[in-house]
Amino acid sequence: MSQLLWKSALLTLALACSSAMAAPVPAEPKSADSPVQKARKALEQTITAKSDGKSLHDAIELLKEVAKVDIVLDTGAIQMLGIDPNQSGISFDFKNVKLKDGLRTAFAAMNLRCGVTATGIVVSTEEGLTLRQLRQRVTVDADGRTLAETLKGLADDTGASVVIDPRARKSADEKNAFKVEDAPLESAVRLAADVGGLAVVRMGNVLFVTTEARADRLRADADRPLGSTPGNPVFPFDGGAAGGGLLPNPPPQAIPPERAAPPPR
Repeated sequence: MSQLLWKSALLTLALACSSAMAAPVPAEPKSADSPVQKARKALEQTITAKSDGKSLHDAIELLKEVAKVDIVLDTGAIQMLGIDPNQSGISFDFKNVKLKDGLRTAFAAMNLRCGVTATGIVVSTEEGLTLRQLRQRVTVDADGRTLAETLKGLADDTGASVVIDPRARKSADEKNAFKVEDAPLESAVRLAADVGGLAVVRMGNVLFVTTEARADRLRADADRPLGSTPGNPVFPFDGGAAGGGLLPNPPPQAIPPERAAPPPR
């Protein structure tokens, strides 16, 4: 009897082990794409859409619906060009065209650009897009990370273009301690580069990280750091070209005192 019980126990244990080995291993949850990753994937998808003289606003809404992605129209910057987003005149007929190519083609005549920020796809002027990308607020804790890792993380999170000079790679691969909270992206990149012994030159919407010596040679042809207020693309600031760099506000002008009224006769 005891031998029968012993065999029964062994059989039960074998079946239990077999079930455990056959049980499926739960798959690791996939990490959700960031808004930047979603926007970049959306720009690569092909679309079919047609517009017969729609307004800029309605054309954007059509492309949003077709591509199933959010597209932000920077109305403030566009109106500075004298463009009414509600005025009709946008026509296109896209068949199996990538969204990024469709956006570029549809709005090229209006000198508008599309780009990616931390909030998704934006359609704006070239200067307005640069401002939106490089003035995004970021928080950085780079303690123990290399400068290259920190800058890559900022570029991935914001959609901005941050390029490291291959000739400065040795310095960029060194670890450093750097923290900043709620700062504009361009300021954070410049501070991080300075801590790492490098410098930054802005060329359009690209932040180029290189050695101080090379940055000095490039600055004559580079763009100024962005200010808090974009330049007017139609009426430039004093000393600036139309649609040119973003210049600081001019100093206040002295106002001459009012002329005294003549004494009564």
